[in-house]
Amino acid sequence: MKFPILLSLLLATAALAQDKPKAATPKPADAKPAPAETKPADPKAAEPLPSVTTSVATKQDFLASADVPGKMAAEFFGLLEKGQIEDAYAGLTKGSKMIEKPEDMRLLKQKTKEAIEVFGTIVGFEMFETKPVGTRLLRRTYLSLGSEYPLRWRFYFYNANSRWRLIDMRVDDKLTGMFDEPAESKADDTHLPTGIQQ
Repeated sequence: MKFPILLSLLLATAALAQDKPKAATPKPADAKPAPAETKPADPKAAEPLPSVTTSVATKQDFLASADVPGKMAAEFFGLLEKGQIEDAYAGLTKGSKMIEKPEDMRLLKQKTKEAIEVFGTIVGFEMFETKPVGTRLLRRTYLSLGSEYPLRWRFYFYNANSRWRLIDMRVDDKLTGMFDEPAESKADDTHLPTGIQQ
């Protein structure tokens, strides 16, 4: 009966001896390191491993991907570039109370057509400013790039029931207001070049 207990004791001692870290033996100062063992080159082993990157979506990334007002404006200007004024306004005002005023919409489309005739066809657009008021009201200011002259567009969007809608818009050619210049009176002609002022 003593033999199995002795065998178990020996096995446990051997297992403990394997778990102990071995003491490092000091190397002589003039000893050279052993050459690394060379293995035959494996073409697959030489290829670098593909890098794996994980991206964490930031709040800004989320807002950019969920920028419904931005997408609405982009579609609007894209259709204006093609001369499709009716379709441009149909998409922009979809679900908006603005369409309940057909006379106002007709006038707005007419003025847009006249502006394009005077200032040149729209060849692009740029967003100038985003101004949120709280989390559900937003004003976006854009420049439409006409072939002759830019126009300033201000869109007012409201998020109701988790859906962005256009609630108002303005368009004009008053570009000085975009440069933080003081408002000028109608009688002030100081913006005219020297020699033209009266």
